[in-house]
Amino acid sequence: MSFFKPFKLGILIAVLSYISLNSIIIFNNYRYKKELSAFDLNSDGFFTENEISVQQKKAMERVSNDTARNFAPFLLIPVSALFGYVGYRIKRQNSK
Repeated sequence: MSFFKPFKLGILIAVLSYISLNSIIIFNNYRYKKELSAFDLNSDGFFTENEISVQQKKAMERVSNDTARNFAPFLLIPVSALFGYVGYRIKRQNSK
């Protein structure tokens, strides 16, 4: 008798995929902010004329284009549910 019944496995896959996908989003957000803060030479929280460059503008654009990162916790729910459903169906077919 298997510990992971199809339903339990589906729930486990859904939860783990949700956590791992959100962790990737959080890590990328942290990385973008850290990359942008490297251009703030005097650490005052503002960018003066001598701190602004093409690379700084690109880093600022990555940080400010955060709509997808803000909605990720909500948008990843159906994706994780789909992963869980696929795991449930595969386990259910194999247990017959």
